[in-house]
Amino acid sequence: MRASAGQVPRWFHNGFLIVTGAFLYLDLFILPATPIAGTDLDQSIYLHNATKMFDGQMIYRDFFQFTPPGTELVYLVLFKLFGIHAWIPNAALVVLGLSLTWLSIFISKQILSGQAAYLPAFLFLALAFHPAMDGSHHWFSMLAVTAAIALMIKDRNLARVAEAGVLCAVASFFTQPRGAGAVVGLAIFLWWEHRRKPEPDEPLWKSEAILAATFTVATAVLNIYFLWNAGLKRFLWCTVIFGIKYYPAESKLNSLQAYLAFPPMVAHLRHVPQPGWLLIHALLPLVYLLFFARCWRESKKSPDQPWDRLMLVSSVGFFLFLGVAPAPIFWRLFVVSLPGLIVLAWFLDSPGKLLVLARRVLWIGTAAAMVSIVWNHQTRWRAILETPTGRAAFFEPDEYQRYKWLASRTHPPELFFDCSGKSYFLLGLRSPAKVSFLSGTDYLRPEQVLDLTENLERHRVPVILWCSDLDAAIRPDDHLGPLRDYLRTHYHATGPPDNSLVFLERNAWSLMK
Repeated sequence: MRASAGQVPRWFHNGFLIVTGAFLYLDLFILPATPIAGTDLDQSIYLHNATKMFDGQMIYRDFFQFTPPGTELVYLVLFKLFGIHAWIPNAALVVLGLSLTWLSIFISKQILSGQAAYLPAFLFLALAFHPAMDGSHHWFSMLAVTAAIALMIKDRNLARVAEAGVLCAVASFFTQPRGAGAVVGLAIFLWWEHRRKPEPDEPLWKSEAILAATFTVATAVLNIYFLWNAGLKRFLWCTVIFGIKYYPAESKLNSLQAYLAFPPMVAHLRHVPQPGWLLIHALLPLVYLLFFARCWRESKKSPDQPWDRLMLVSSVGFFLFLGVAPAPIFWRLFVVSLPGLIVLAWFLDSPGKLLVLARRVLWIGTAAAMVSIVWNHQTRWRAILETPTGRAAFFEPDEYQRYKWLASRTHPPELFFDCSGKSYFLLGLRSPAKVSFLSGTDYLRPEQVLDLTENLERHRVPVILWCSDLDAAIRPDDHLGPLRDYLRTHYHATGPPDNSLVFLERNAWSLMK
């Protein structure tokens, strides 16, 4: 395909979106309509939190969460509209993927022409969205930031600046640093653009003030209800202090050590490799630094290039990268990679045999990866389980057996405790804990361990799913000792064998106590 071939036919645009929708659906559902269970993903925690809110509990006050309440609120609205069903998170991901694809094309068309404008979305779908397909707060916040870029890509009048500030506040309503990083990127871009104009339309201070004011006011409005109900002290401890003081303790994946972790490995022919791991790590933040250098060197010599639009995308993208840089695990890089892919497509949109070859390799390779992903999902081994929230497909035998056994021993909405926090939603169960999962680190506070132990005793919880790696303390900041002692006294191992999890059932004498 040529780099710039003018306007593409309408059928190409519509066909691209149809292919996108088909890919997302076949990546998330087994034909004809069985959702693939994403049980090892963080979205399970947010779904369970939303069910708690559905039952009348208040986030931060009645249960702990360190992210803003946006994700739980989205799922709560969906539960109110459609009921609590297993297909909802997968359907939400289809809508998220389609929305991000459409916004990517819209932004790219203001910078690139022809089929080149569709390359970033194509790469994004297969190499970034697919391996990080988790309906947690990350993609919701990224959707809001991408919408803010799309809003300002053509024009930066005061009304659009204000609307972009509101969208950045929406992003922060899902992920704290994402909206703030986007606002900083937008502010620096407005300063850069103001310096380039001999006669600016508006004073710089006015644009910057409107951006900051709308972001601040919208952030306050979105959070005021939850702040009021939880209390200022509790709200700030959960959403600010915990993230700064305790969040990095949970894992090296919450620190700088996450960079270049989990390189792609193919253990079986049916396991699709992740070429996106290599591309995204090579791309971010290098593509932005290369663009800044090229813009500084060539912007005056080549005024025909859309430097302002490219600078907008690059400035926001760079600060999105800085937002995840303290804990740059690959899937966080995937989430913020879309602006970088747009800039990459612009670099490739030039004459030259090597660039033509690179474009063709990316188009063909990405198409092959998408076909491979869909084929793998639709033909690999799976087991279907009728869960209390609906039918769900499982790809791993151990996982299927675990859910099958739990479904036979529990009845919604009774209390049950899962150390990983990921079994509640599909099984329609409720947790006696205020925390989502357990950790043998400072991430889990002593008062939270005490609260869980007391609730297990108060409610005589019959079944527990325990993580084997928490059997003994291996770090000095482990606070699980009282809980371990309680479980040894009141529970015994049962259920099918599992490599990493142990089924615990309450002792008969303890149930009658």
